[in-house]
Formats: sequence, C-alpha cells, structure tokens
Amino acid sequence: MGLDLLHLGTQGVLTAQRQLNTTSHNINNVNTEGFSRQSVVQETNMPHWVSGANLGAGVHVAAVRRSFDQFATNELNLSTTNLNYSMDTEANLDVLTNMMSSIGAKRIPENINDWFDAVKTLADSPNEIGARKVVLEKSRLVSQSLNDFYENVRQQNSDVNKKMDLTVERMNGIALELKEINQMMVKTPGPHNDLMDRHEKLIKELSQYTKVTITKRDNENAFNVLIGGGHMLVSGTNASELKMIAGSPDPLQRRLAMVEGKGMKAIQHDSIGGKLSSLFELRDSTIPTIMDELGRVSVGFSSEVNRLQSQAIDLRGQVGANIFSDVNSEQAVRSRAIISGDSSAEVGVFIDDISQLKAGDYALKYDGSQYTVTRPTGEVQRLDPTGNPSTFFLDGMRVEIREPLSAGERVLLRPTRIAAGTMKLEMNEAEKIAAQSYASSATFATGNAKFKVLQAGPLKEFQVVISPAANQFAVLDMKGKMLLEPQTYPPQGPVTVGGTTFELSGGAAANDKFAANLVPSEGDNGNLLLMQGLQTRKVMDEGRSTVIDLYQNVNTEIGLKKATASRLSEVSRVENEAAQSRVASVAGVNLDEEAANMMKFQQAYMASSRIMKAADETFNSILQLS
Repeated sequence: MGLDLLHLGTQGVLTAQRQLNTTSHNINNVNTEGFSRQSVVQETNMPHWVSGANLGAGVHVAAVRRSFDQFATNELNLSTTNLNYSMDTEANLDVLTNMMSSIGAKRIPENINDWFDAVKTLADSPNEIGARKVVLEKSRLVSQSLNDFYENVRQQNSDVNKKMDLTVERMNGIALELKEINQMMVKTPGPHNDLMDRHEKLIKELSQYTKVTITKRDNENAFNVLIGGGHMLVSGTNASELKMIAGSPDPLQRRLAMVEGKGMKAIQHDSIGGKLSSLFELRDSTIPTIMDELGRVSVGFSSEVNRLQSQAIDLRGQVGANIFSDVNSEQAVRSRAIISGDSSAEVGVFIDDISQLKAGDYALKYDGSQYTVTRPTGEVQRLDPTGNPSTFFLDGMRVEIREPLSAGERVLLRPTRIAAGTMKLEMNEAEKIAAQSYASSATFATGNAKFKVLQAGPLKEFQVVISPAANQFAVLDMKGKMLLEPQTYPPQGPVTVGGTTFELSGGAAANDKFAANLVPSEGDNGNLLLMQGLQTRKVMDEGRSTVIDLYQNVNTEIGLKKATASRLSEVSRVENEAAQSRVASVAGVNLDEEAANMMKFQQAYMASSRIMKAADETFNSILQLS
C-alpha cells in the first residue's frame, strides 16, 4: 500500500507543480503583448483491476493548453487592417487639408484676385508704365504661388513613395520571422504555445499593413500566410519577397510586386488593404486630383490671359505677346503624354478648349488595329484618328499620334498634371501689355469662325469678308477697296496682306465680316476690361465655373474626404476595440483568477505531499514490524 500511496502522491505533487508553474507563467506575462493565457489539462490515469475492482491510479498532465478563439483572432486581424487603413487615410488627408489651408496655398486665390485688382487699376490709366509694372509683378506672384504649392504637393508624393519602401521592407522582415517560427514548429513537437503567441503577434502587425489570411498546412505544424487578394507571402518554411518596382508607362508610379524566381509578379494594390492601400490611394488618387485641379487653374488662367493678349495691341502698336508661358508650347505638348522609356511612340497633347478640360488620367491603348481611350471615369471609347499626323479630339484636347503605338502598348494622357509647376511669367516689358482691343465695331459674324491677327504691319485697318456661298473670302480696306482678291475659304494657313498677318478658321457663315483696327489709340482700355471680366467669367467646366472656383472646389472636396475619413476611422476604432475585447475575454490573463488558482494548486501540492508522507510512514511501520 505504501508504494501505491507514494506513486499517487508523487503524481499529485508533479501535477500540482506543473499547475503552479503554468499559473506563474501566466502571472509573469500579464503585461506581455500578444500573450495568451495557458492552462494545464489534467487527466485521470487508467485504473488498475485488482481483486475484482477498478482501483484509481492517480493523475497525469495531458497537455498545456493555449486559450484562443480562431474566429475572434481572425476578426481582430481584419478589424486591425480596416482601422489602420482608415486612420492612415484620415492622417494623410489631414496633412493635405493643412496644406490647402496653409498661408502659401491661400496666396493662390489671393494673388489671382490681386492680379485682377491691378488690371482694374491699369484700366483707369492704360498708358501708365507704373501701373503696367504692377500687373507684371502680380503676374509673377500668381505663377510663383502655383509653382510653390505644386512643389509642396510633389514633395508629399515623393514622401509617400519612401513610406511605401519602408512598409514593404518591414513586411519582408515579418515574412522572414514567420518563416523562422514555422521552421521551429516543424522541428519540435507541439503544442507550441509561446511560438504561436509570437506568430499571432507578427500576424497582427502584418495586418496593419495589409489584409492577411492564415491557413494551416496539412500534416505539418506550420502555417501559410496570404496577403491582399490571395498572394502567398509565407508558405510553410519558405518566404516570398515583396518589392516596389517602376511603373509602366510612368516609372514614378511605382507598383507592388512579388519576386517569383527570376521574375516579378505585379500585385493589384486595390485589394491590399491596410496602411499600404491607404498610401497607394493617396499617391494614385488624392494627390493627382490636387495636382490636376491646380493644373486646370494654371491652364485656365494663363491661356485666357494669353488669348486676350493676342486679341489686342500694346503700346508699340504690336499684337500682344504672351504674358505667361504658352500652354501649347512643344515642351508642354510632349510632357502631357507619358510614354514608356523603351517605346518608339510619339504623342502630342494640345489644349484647344479649356471649358471642356477634365482632370485625371486618360489611358490611350492600341491593340494592333484599333485605338481606344479610357477616360478618368472608366468609360472606354473607340477612336478613329484622322489626318497626318493621326489626330483625334477629346475633352478639349487635340491629340496627335506622331509615331504610332506598338500593338498592346499603353500611353497615359495627363493634360494638366504638371501645369501648375511649369507655369512661368514670359513677359518682362510693361509696354507689351496689350490694353487696346483690335476688334473693330464693324465686325459682323454669325458663324463660329475664329479671327486672329498674328502680326501687325503697315496695314492697320482692314476687313475680311466671306462670300455669299461661304466658300471664298476677300480682304478689303474699311472703304471697300479690294486688298486681296477672293481666295478659297477656309485658308490653309496664315494670310499676309500689306505686311499684316492674320489667321481665319473654318466655320464662318455666309456674308460674315471680320474687321480689325490696329491704329494705336491712347487711353483705349477695351482689352483690359475683357481681362478684368475673366474674374467672374465662367470659362471652365463647360461654363459652370470660374478659374478661382476650381481652387475652392478642390479645397472643399479634400475637406469633405477628410470629414468622411474621420467618421469611418471612428467606426473602425469601435469595431477594433470590440474585437480586442473578444480576444481578451478568451486569451487574456485575469490576475484575480490566477491568484485563486495559485492558492488552489498550492493546497493540492501540500495535500499530495501529505500523501507521500503517509506512504513513507506506512512503509516505515511495515519495516518495523518485520
């Protein structure tokens, strides 16, 4: 009996000791992030059949169980992804709204309004050189404020790319750590309670950056880790590598890819989720929207001012030159088409109608037989370019395909993306501001032809008359004397008569008449009044917006996005806190409960010790009897 008692007592002591050790482990790690409470599973030993009866054989430790709920853990990981996406989106939009409300940004509409005030002052005394110099200085401030703000936004875009690199670097580090944990699990028998805690802690961190899915490998103590829409980051004891690679056709629009052997597999970032998805959204959507709208402000303002300049004469009697850089300079035309570096294609994008101009990327594609373009809205349109070079018209743009695209090639058209950064003051002589309109009151036109004097010569007054059949035009002086015999209408290019060159487009109606008066008239401010009217003239968005409206609209849009992101962030925070509570209710350590367990297992330990002592005393008594 003594031996049986000793055996039972020993088992009781060892089991109670394991319980005490596990309880102590729980208490020690009460503040350890990611720790899951552990508990000892006790089981009764198989009984012994003795003299027709089953006699109890004591207890043993079957396992040390880790408390967890896989469903609650998965829910926490998903809510962590959503929370970090919404919080980062809110933070990023907060930075942009602060930029939009900064002193530098506010100078954009202020400087434009100051320019109109300066033009109004000049209109009161159009020949005053001092007032003209003020207009030029205000012009410089308009372009400078747009340049400065564009550079700030561009720098923000560069910072986003750097954050992406750091994020991907950390994700690769997590993948390697998960691989090492899997290797240890495979090499050692389970259960792997503390290793699983480390595994889940890393998964939770990874969930901050991207959406994560975990699957257990068949017949192995290891796990697969998939990110985004199902891309395998960790497969058992192997880890893949993520990289940011140059975009195509825009190398600066870098993409996420996974290394596969010697190649790369691009990952669509719209299914990634988490902080990484927020960064992609900021770089590819929000920042381009600001750049495009600032570009529309720049193009709309500068092109209209230059257009009015070209319709008037300066103090020297010459047709007005550009105040700002030409929106259709060869450099600007080529910069609007983003073409892959190894392509032989050449595309030029002219801006013909600012009222039709839209923000966003247009994707021009060629499949070998048909050109198509995808608008910023996602609408796909078939194209049939005509002429030489092949040309098509779209949303205020005139697009020339000077060298064809290869089959399957894609070119991005960005009509206003960098316009705010490239707008410059071209004029440096105040006398060249064109205050006097050359359009004569004798003009009578019912069609939609455009008449423009390109260069003033000795001929100062003349009229261009369209024939009754609208198929010819002639040039006469103001008394009706023929200066140029009837020519085919429309002319194929600029027309020069008496040293004065003009341009006349198609679209004139029968008997239309275009008259010009290039005789300088001191004090004439007709063109300045037209410039002043640009402040309230709705020349953008098909006649719905002024130039300043565009800036105010994008400012409002970013503010609304920020408010929406704040509300979504609060909802995500509540969901995440609820998910954390559910996990903690299962896996968290309760010190009161552990203290009670400590007392219970101490008593069990002491009681089992008494069994061992009783066995010893009984055995000694038997020895004494013998």
